[in-house]
Formats: sequence, C-alpha cells, structure tokens
Amino acid sequence: MINKINWKAFILPLIFGIGLWLLTPLKPTDINTAAWHLFAIFVATIVACITKPLPMMATTLIGITIATLTGIFTMDEVTAGFGNSTAWMVAMCMFMAAGFIKSGLGKRIAYLFVKLFGKRTLGLAYALSAVDTVLAIGIPSNNARVNGIMYPIIDNLAREMGSDPKKGTQRKLGSFLIFNEYEVNNITSGLFLTGLAGNMVALGLAKTQGITISWLQWFAAASVPGILSLLIIPFLLYKIYPPEVKETPNARTWADKRLNEIGKMTISEKIMLTTFILAIILWLVGAKIGIDATEVSFIAVVILLITGVLTTKDMLHESFAWNILVWLSVIMLMSQKLMILGFFPWFSKTLGSMLHGMNWVLVLIILFLAYFYLHYMFPSVSTQISALYAGFLSVAIGAGVPHTLAALMLAFCGSIYLSTTPYSAGPAALLSGTGYVSNKDWWKLSAIVGVTFNIIWLGGGLLWTKVIGLW
Repeated sequence: MINKINWKAFILPLIFGIGLWLLTPLKPTDINTAAWHLFAIFVATIVACITKPLPMMATTLIGITIATLTGIFTMDEVTAGFGNSTAWMVAMCMFMAAGFIKSGLGKRIAYLFVKLFGKRTLGLAYALSAVDTVLAIGIPSNNARVNGIMYPIIDNLAREMGSDPKKGTQRKLGSFLIFNEYEVNNITSGLFLTGLAGNMVALGLAKTQGITISWLQWFAAASVPGILSLLIIPFLLYKIYPPEVKETPNARTWADKRLNEIGKMTISEKIMLTTFILAIILWLVGAKIGIDATEVSFIAVVILLITGVLTTKDMLHESFAWNILVWLSVIMLMSQKLMILGFFPWFSKTLGSMLHGMNWVLVLIILFLAYFYLHYMFPSVSTQISALYAGFLSVAIGAGVPHTLAALMLAFCGSIYLSTTPYSAGPAALLSGTGYVSNKDWWKLSAIVGVTFNIIWLGGGLLWTKVIGLW
C-alpha cells in the first residue's frame, strides 16, 4: 500500500526554490554562486516544513539530497552532519523525559506540591507552576510536560472539585488552572535551556554563526524575567480570569489520597531523581570540569539504561526524538555551510548597512517584536525557529547588537511567542480543545499575556542583561 502524499504542498517550496535559484547573481558579488544556490535549497526546505507535503524529517532529507546532487555538499559532509552535538543533546533529553513519565516521578512531584500548597486556588496555581518549573529542567518537551503529566493531574483535580466542562461548571476552577498551566509552561520553556527543544535548536543555529552559550549562561540571563513571569502571570490571570472557587481545602485530601494510591517511592523513581539532580549539577558546573551539556545528557541516559529505568525498547519508541535528530542535523548542517560559504556574513552586512545609523537597541526591539508576532503564522515552534532565527540573528549582528545578547533574546522569544494562538504548539492545541477555556477567552487572554511577556522579557530582559554585563 502506497501512502498518500500531499503533492499540492510541494508547489510553494518549488516556487521559492526555483525562483531564488534563477535569481542567482550573474555578475561577481560578495556572495558566490554555491552560497546562493544553497540559500535557495534552504528556503525551499523550510517552506516545505511549513506546507508539509511530507513530515519534516522527509523534507529535510530531500533538501540535503538535492544539495548533494548539485555538488554543494559531499556525502562525507552530510554523514558527518549527523554527529551534531546539539541534535544529539535534544534527543538524549527526550529520552530523559521518557524516564520521568515511565518512572512516575513527575506525577509524584505534582501530588506533593498540591498537598503542601493547595489550600487556596491561587496557592494551588503557584504550586502547579512550581511543578512545571522543576520538570522543565530535565524535560525539554513542552508536550511531554503538559500532555503526559500536568494536564491529567489538573483535569482530575478540577473534576474532583466539581469543575467539569461537560456539566458547564468549568469556570469554578478548571478554566483558571488550565490556562495558567498553558502560560506557565511557556515561561518554564524559556527559563531553562533544556526547557524546550526549540531552545537548543536556536542555540545550535547560533553556534553556526560563532556564538556559543552554556546552560548556565542561558539560565543566568533568563532567571530574572522568568521568575518575574512565574510570579506575575498566575496573579494576573487570577484577577482578569478569576475562578469561582477561591478556597480549595479538599485539594490536599485529594493529593494525599493519590500519594497513598501510588505508595512509597519505587527504586525507579529514586534512580530517576538521583540522575535528575546529578544532571542539574553537571549542567551548572560541567563546563568548569570539561563536561559539556550534551555529554551530561548522555551520562544521564546511560545511567537510566544501566539501572533499567529505561530500556533500548523505550528509546526506540521515542519517535519524536529520532525524528528531531534527523531534521535538526540537516537544518544545522545547511546553516553551518551557509556560514562557511559566506552567506550569513554577507546577509548581515547587507541588511546591517540598510539599518546604518539606527540604534542597535531599537533594532533588537523591532526584531524581537516582529519575531514574536510572526508566530501567529506558524503552528510549530521548531518550524519558525528553523525558518527565521538564523536570518534574524544575522540582521541583529549586522546592526551592531552584541552577539551573545542577540542570540539569547531571540531564543527567549522562541519560547514566549507560544502565547499567541490555540495552534501555537502542541500544548495549546491540547488544552484549548478540552472545553475548559472558550475560544474567545483563549484569544483574548493570550493577547493580554503576550503583551505582558514582551514587557517582562524584552523590557525587563534588556535591563537585566545590562546588569549582568551582556552589553
């Protein structure tokens, strides 16, 4: 049986690819023919990732094959590209996420926080926010955190408290907690380098332009805007989208009951917790002792395999991890080659000269806001990052924005722009379809929180990065 292919979705990629190829400069310029041809293939590949005639892994493989047939890459270069450390780090962190869910540690942490801080609704929101924050350190999949751990717990808790969309009582408690989880998940995705696979995609692309940022550098820059957001957003939502139930004394009893049901910590949970703590320590200090972030993720996964918390069968079932390993390796290989061939330096120099005389802070603000609101056009985090991040970063550098600052600010934006639409990412698609929050409320609240995020992460982020000496 032959699978159906959406042939119409190839039309736009072909138009962009062939069109740009035909526009190759004929006269000698600062950009050579090979660089321009690769740019045409790169753009066509990214457009195909958006129109999706085939899954991203397939479209990127087609793109790199065309680049090989046209002589831009050798097969040795292509195969070497699959050894990209950033792509492997993302995959390894996905396997760690599987360990969290399989061992049950994530749910236990959530129940404990609800038991300790769940007396009042606002306190319960902060408790659940803290759970997502802890999980984000080691689970780079916002889908895994929301779909696999947080939503089932919030849904069960809301129904236990008498808040059920099927009965028309969702505004009692569930609506507030569900939307709070959505926005908090966006915050925690940006707070840690390992909070979202897209973060590592962005910094991998930044690395191809000569910018290297560690786990600790990321956290240092994101800590203040991230913590401020975690404090402000639940309170803001409590005021503009208040739950009908303000006191939740039964939440503690519910959590205690759940903890009794799952019993004492299993050996798997204890190993997962120990491995998680070790990974955090090594991410913080590893650079000082010669262990980089990718190596830390390998160490963690090996420990989980040796101890039986994960099996090779579990790893093989993590299709998203293997999928992202392939397409991310290809995208980063193309990006790196564009840098080697001189395309990005030429691109940043050309656009930077057009912005000559404009203050670089203003340029960064414009780029940040444009990058944020362009997400209304993208139903995928990684697709937008793959399509726009490298180009936006080149423009910022060409306009004189300090390199590390530009890379971090645009990468942060790649997390908070998830607060835009019901289709912004997997968690939004899931939570917006549960019936707890109406479509009208979702758009309205997302717009309000989006403005708040820009004030905190752009305004506050610039001030904080000045304090820590990034500019």
